Amino acid sequence: MSNGMSNEPKKQDKKFSTGALVGASALALIIGAGGTYAATNAGGESDDSAVVTYKGGEITRGEIADMSYDRMVPQLAFQETMNALLEKEYGDQVEQEKVDEEFSKTEEQFNSKEEFEQAIQQAGMSGTEEFKEALRGQMLVDAAKSELVDVTDEEVEAQFAKENAEVEASHILVDTEEEAQDIIKQLNDGADFAELAKEKSTDTGSGEKGGELGFFSTGQMVPEFEEYAFKEDVIGKISEPVQTQYGFHVIKVTDRKEKDLKLEDEKDRIREELATEKSASVDANKIYAELIEKYNVDVKDAKAEQQFDAVKEAIKNADESSEESTEQ
Repeated sequence: MSNGMSNEPKKQDKKFSTGALVGASALALIIGAGGTYAATNAGGESDDSAVVTYKGGEITRGEIADMSYDRMVPQLAFQETMNALLEKEYGDQVEQEKVDEEFSKTEEQFNSKEEFEQAIQQAGMSGTEEFKEALRGQMLVDAAKSELVDVTDEEVEAQFAKENAEVEASHILVDTEEEAQDIIKQLNDGADFAELAKEKSTDTGSGEKGGELGFFSTGQMVPEFEEYAFKEDVIGKISEPVQTQYGFHVIKVTDRKEKDLKLEDEKDRIREELATEKSASVDANKIYAELIEKYNVDVKDAKAEQQFDAVKEAIKNADESSEESTEQ
């Protein structure tokens, strides 16, 4: 492989890249901040008791508490409110068994339990229980997002058709679109695909085999590559340049065969996965704004109100941008 790395359009290893730990850690950092504020009020000392003294002055517990409140409470008040409302509205859709299953999937991506726990701590959480709590919070948000998207039967059937097939393809990978177009011209003029792959492809692994990638299923190649390769009417044809993170591909699908999957067995899973995929583009602020309105949230603290107002402003700006795009 060139430069010690494969340029074949395979998906990269996703170890520790799941939204679970990234999203959950973001929630935990906010939730965990509450411990800092609480600690300034623990122990029973008065607010004017000194925490630090120095020549000519001191820092009191009250001063630290005030600073902690100003910095943390707006976020904490908002997050705790949203956690409570998300649980109230969508809690029955997130079974603890699913949370435990997602937890286990994330843990399995690590070489050991110790490595997993170290990663959790590096993400700002105290341990696995806090991660589970934050993970549930993330899954509640995902459940809310899923309700805002629609997956049609046609989309499920189209995805099933892709998953129920394996295709065989060859490709030539180059750095620029101009190079890809030149290769396409040569192929249309009668050049041999395998010879050009050996000569031109920057993916030396498949290039040595005339560009052959063998048979593969959905999920094994990057999405842009699969979008072309799994079309039903491309066998024997030469693609236009297909751009991916690796460069520009000239693709030739040489065969396609069906697996023995059953739509009835797979449709629920596919629908759920498509909904999750679509929901990734849903603005969580839209969910928060709807919950604030539905549950008649009344913020009593002026500083805490800033965070709630920020969400309303974000939705307003998003709506205005959408209207401008529609008008154009």
